[in-house]
Amino acid sequence: MSNKLPTISCVIATFYSSQSLEECLVSVFSQNYPKGKIEVIIVDGGSKDSTLDIIKKFKVRLYKVPPWDQEAEYNKGIGALHAKKELVLFIDADNVLPHKNWLKNMVKPLMENSEITGSETLRFHWDPKDNILDRYFALLGGVDPVPYYLGKDSKLSYAFDSYNLLGESTDCGDYYLVKFTEKRIPVIGANGFILRRKLLKFAKSDPKNFFHTDVNYDLIQRGFNKYAIVKDDIIHFKRTKISYFVKFLIRRKHIMETQYFERISKRRYAVFVPETDTLNLIKYIIYSLTFIKPTFDAIRGYIKVRDPAWFLHPLLCFSYLIVYSWAVISWAAKKVI
Repeated sequence: MSNKLPTISCVIATFYSSQSLEECLVSVFSQNYPKGKIEVIIVDGGSKDSTLDIIKKFKVRLYKVPPWDQEAEYNKGIGALHAKKELVLFIDADNVLPHKNWLKNMVKPLMENSEITGSETLRFHWDPKDNILDRYFALLGGVDPVPYYLGKDSKLSYAFDSYNLLGESTDCGDYYLVKFTEKRIPVIGANGFILRRKLLKFAKSDPKNFFHTDVNYDLIQRGFNKYAIVKDDIIHFKRTKISYFVKFLIRRKHIMETQYFERISKRRYAVFVPETDTLNLIKYIIYSLTFIKPTFDAIRGYIKVRDPAWFLHPLLCFSYLIVYSWAVISWAAKKVI
C-alpha cells in the first residue's frame, strides 16, 4: 500500500508565524505516510520573530520573498511554482493536522477516482477545551457569517449531519464526491486542500495571479469540477482572544475600505455575485438586524452540539454587518469626494 501512495508537496506560507508553526510542522512530519514521499516547502515573507528559527528545526525547502511582495496567496503561488510531487497540499501556518492518518484519508479519494481534482475536509476541528471564539468558528464552519448565509462556505457547520453545501453531492462512504458548476462554487482551496499538481497548468497559478479559490474557479471552468469532501476535519489554530478579534474586525474594515474593492476587480471568483447573491445578502442584513434567524440557528446548533459558543452567533452576525456597512459607506464617501 505504501508503495502506491502518491508523492506530496506540502506548501506553507509564513509571516510572523511563530505562535503556531512548530505545532503545524510536527503534525505534518508525524503523519503515518512514507517520509520520502513528502516534501515540505515554506515560503516566508520576511518574518522577524522566531519563525525562521523554528523552520531550521525541520527538513524543509525554504524560499523567501521580499517584504513588498509578502502576501499569503502570493507566497502559496511561489510554493506551487517550486512543487515537484504528484499532489500539492496547501495548509496554512496556523493549521494542525489532527491525527496521524489525516494525509492517507485525504489522498484516498484521489487514488480511487482519477476524475477527482482535489480534496478538502468536511469540517473544522471542534475541541470543547478551546476558547469560546475558536469553538464558535469551528462550529459555524468559518470565521465570517456572511459566506455562511450566502451559501458559499466550504466547511460544514456542526448544526448539520450531512453535506448540504454547494454542488451536486454523492455519499461515497469516507467522503462526498461533489460536482461543482461554474456559477456554484464555494470558497474552496484553503485550510488543508490537496490538488493534483499537473492540473495547475490549466489555471492561472503563477504567483501574481494565485488565489486559492480563483485557481479552483479556473479549473472548474475547464471541466475539472469533481472534488472529494472528506469526512475529516482540520485544526484551525487560533486561540483567539476577544481583544484580538476586535482588532481583526477593525483591520478587516480598513482593508475593505482601502484595498478590497480594488482587489475583487482583479479576482476571477467572487464571494458575492449580484445576479445570484443579492437576495441572500438582503436576508443576511435582515437576519442580523432582527437577531431572530441567527438566534434560531444558534439554538438548532446547540441541540446538535451542546456548546454555549453557538450563542455568539447573533452578536457576531450583527458585528460583521456593522463593520462591513461602515467599510462600504467609507469607501463610497471617498469616491464621491
